[in-house]
Amino acid sequence: MSINDLLPSVATLSHADKFRLVQILLEQLAKEEGISAQQTPVPVETFNPRHYFGVAHQSRKNIDEYIASSREGWN
Repeated sequence: MSINDLLPSVATLSHADKFRLVQILLEQLAKEEGISAQQTPVPVETFNPRHYFGVAHQSRKNIDEYIASSREGWN
């Protein structure tokens, strides 16, 4: 089977399936070349947006206090 025979079938695949096909091909090539395929490392800690809640508000609060204190003598 040639590449020209495969291309029409590959064109009908979804993007996710095309990425999976490329991944499989790269793994096969690595195996043929004797290269160990590296797996994507799993993150130790998953992202938790609660750790960042209020961070932007805190800096704005500091800026607002600075502006208010600098305006005290202008009235």
